[in-house]
Amino acid sequence: MLEAYLKNKRLKELEAQLPQDVEQVKHSLETLLEDQPANTLALLILARCHLLCEDSNAAKQTLETLINHDPANMSAKVELAKVLFKENDTHGALAQLTEVTNAAPQIAENWQLISEYLKKDGQLQASKNALNQYNMIKPFNDNLLAANQAFANADFVESDRMCRQLLQLVPNEARALQLLARIARQFRHFEISTSILARCVETRPGDAAMGLDYIYSLLANRKHQEALEQCHRLIGFAPEIIDVYDLKAEVLYNLGRHEEAIAIYRELSELPEKRTLSLLHLGKVLKTVGEIPQAISCFHQVTEDETVSGQAYWELANLKTYRFSADEISSMQRLIGTGETLGINKALIQFALGKALEDSQQFAESFQYYQSANSAYTKLHPTGYTSQNVKTKSFFTPEYFTAQKENGNDSEAPVFVVGLPRSGSTLVEQILSSHSQVDATVELAEIISIARELNNPNQQGQGQYPETMAKLTAKQIRDLAQRYLDYAQTFRQQAPYFIDKAPGNFHYIGLIKTLFPNAKIIDIRRNPMASGWSLYKHFFADSFMFSYDLATIGKYYNDYIELMDHWHTVLPGQILTIQYEDLIDDLPGTVNSMLQYCGLVFEDACLDFHMNKRAVATPSSEQVRQPLYADALEHWKNYEEFLTPLKDAIEK
Repeated sequence: MLEAYLKNKRLKELEAQLPQDVEQVKHSLETLLEDQPANTLALLILARCHLLCEDSNAAKQTLETLINHDPANMSAKVELAKVLFKENDTHGALAQLTEVTNAAPQIAENWQLISEYLKKDGQLQASKNALNQYNMIKPFNDNLLAANQAFANADFVESDRMCRQLLQLVPNEARALQLLARIARQFRHFEISTSILARCVETRPGDAAMGLDYIYSLLANRKHQEALEQCHRLIGFAPEIIDVYDLKAEVLYNLGRHEEAIAIYRELSELPEKRTLSLLHLGKVLKTVGEIPQAISCFHQVTEDETVSGQAYWELANLKTYRFSADEISSMQRLIGTGETLGINKALIQFALGKALEDSQQFAESFQYYQSANSAYTKLHPTGYTSQNVKTKSFFTPEYFTAQKENGNDSEAPVFVVGLPRSGSTLVEQILSSHSQVDATVELAEIISIARELNNPNQQGQGQYPETMAKLTAKQIRDLAQRYLDYAQTFRQQAPYFIDKAPGNFHYIGLIKTLFPNAKIIDIRRNPMASGWSLYKHFFADSFMFSYDLATIGKYYNDYIELMDHWHTVLPGQILTIQYEDLIDDLPGTVNSMLQYCGLVFEDACLDFHMNKRAVATPSSEQVRQPLYADALEHWKNYEEFLTPLKDAIEK
């Protein structure tokens, strides 16, 4: 898999030895080219060696051979133009540069060369015209570089302003569009980012950097199958780019193809430059498939690298069943006490220390770490939550559903499990997917993706979701439903039903019941203090931004209850609400209620859900592989004195 990368790496190492060890490098390249005569990078470096030895004829022959193998190699054509010009073949040099500027007009330095060569050839007006091109493109490139620097400095507003100014000058400039797509992705406008980059890749299919960005956006947009196709495309023409293999492994993991992801991460972890992060990702996949001792071994190795040790310590804490040793606790405390561990790494260690001291029943000290971790993360990523309930409730009325009931897809295959995160949705999924007629999938993002596409942030009123639903024709509704089913099919096996366990889908029950009037929806609830506390002590990255503040968690919970009450009113009898506590107290009765609601006959395997060997990617992965226990129901009370903001918000 990594053969092309390793060969390319070796060539870069040889190139780095120039100009000191010219003869040695040249000999190594000539030996390599005996076995790989079409290796274009080796030919390009060899040509450079010839030039350093002042053998322009050999350089020219080498470059011509390279171009014969790779006619689109712009670097070789520029180098050949320079050689031809030195040999007084100005017309030949200009012919090469003309091809280059036709293919890549954005490179200002090539226009400068053309201007110089035209002037030497006596074509003064043409030389002046080329210089004018240089004088236009150079400041554009400088401003684009400044816009990219602003992006790198996290000044996204300024970067966006500069980028849009450049696009006013050159509306379809691919590099500026690429930056705009990155900015859109930064603000979580994943559909916009993906759409922009799709156009860019179409116009510049051979641009590897553009291809990588497109894969990143597809991943962020949960378009995993498309992302995999783009990985294969990129590997096809640029197999030496190592980052594409990281992305491919991540895509395979998200597609549930865990063994393939494991194989890639194992191979990447053999590279010194990739070892740490590959081991971290490998540990996550091993955890998902239940290979816990191997996962722990990977995470332990990552803790040795202090620059990313926070991620490894958090992954160990996130196993839930792992218990930190006294030495590990001391190491974590030392890391955050030095003042050198900063940013997200420090926050993750604080989350891990909160869990470690919680297990040691040092609850006050534990809470201090959890609180510091949440505060640190919100400083890095300011949180905010704005309720959309008023708009949602005013649009989705009984009359709306009556008018739409004949328009959707009549499939009964999807079973949606919704609720507050950390309330038992993974447990419900584990129970139901233990039934022979039900497939587990993952937390599918397609409902949210469809809702986002129906929401145009550049328009007001009728341009925003859910108002845009009113404009959909019956065919458009059926097409969206089929799109969802096609997306879900990638994650399914052969069972007639499947679970979509994305807790936040409770916001989009109106959309779900429009697309699938017969869909089953199970709402799992838990004591809000228990689920709220569980949210606060968990690190979700940017998945649930409301979860890093206790009062905001309480507000979110109240909005959830308010919206679920609305859905029960406008869709009477169509949603099943169950309590997590009832699953603990009466597993057979509660499971039977769920199965009856779904139209499924009872199977004993649903009670033995912990025997289900399926992969589980959520934070509850280890908990659902064990029989039920009631110990955690009241665990939040150990922290009750610290949870006043949560309690006050819930009781408002």
